[in-house]
Amino acid sequence: MERIRIDFSPSSGTPEEWNDAYARLADYFRAHRIHSRVHRTYLILETLDRAAETHPRHPGVSPTEVAIHEARRMHRAWLRTIIGDLNVPEARLDANGRLAFLLCDGPNRYPDYFIGDREAPAELMESMRKPIEQSGPDLAFSSMVPRPIDLGPMAEKENEESGLFDRNPLLRYFTLLIFTGLVLWGLYVITK
Repeated sequence: MERIRIDFSPSSGTPEEWNDAYARLADYFRAHRIHSRVHRTYLILETLDRAAETHPRHPGVSPTEVAIHEARRMHRAWLRTIIGDLNVPEARLDANGRLAFLLCDGPNRYPDYFIGDREAPAELMESMRKPIEQSGPDLAFSSMVPRPIDLGPMAEKENEESGLFDRNPLLRYFTLLIFTGLVLWGLYVITK
C-alpha cells in the first residue's frame, strides 16, 4: 500500500488560520451531506490548495474566507456542468443546485461525484435537472394601487345602529367608574 503524502505549505496566513479554514470547510461539506470522509477530505484538501494559491493576492482576507469562497466557486462550476444550460439565474444557482442534489438523493447515491473530477453519470444529471425543469416561472414585480378597505355591509350597518355608549364615550367611562366604585364599596362592606 502506498503512503499518502500531503504537501501543503501556503505562503501566507498562519497555521492556526489554515486549521480553522480546514474545520470550516469540513462543516461546509458536511452541510452538503457529504458523509464519505475520504471524498470530503479530498475536497477539503483540493479547496485548501486552491485557496493557498489565491490567498496571497488578498492579504487582508482571512484564509477561511478565501477557502469558503473557493469551495463555493468550485460548487458553482460543478453545478454549471450539470444544470448550466437550464438558464438558472446565477443568484439561484447554488440554492437550486443544492436542492436538486438533495432531491435526487445525491449524498447517498452519488457522493463521490459531488464536485468531483470525474464526469457525473447521466442518471445523476437527469435526476438533478428534472426538479429544476419542472419548477414554475420566475417571480416578477407587480404594482398594486392602494385603495380603501371595504369592510362590507355589516360594518356600515353597525355604524348606523351604534348604541348610546358608542356615541358618548364620556358616558361610558362615567358608568364604568360608578360600577367600579360600587364593586369596591361592596367588597369593603363584606370584608368589614
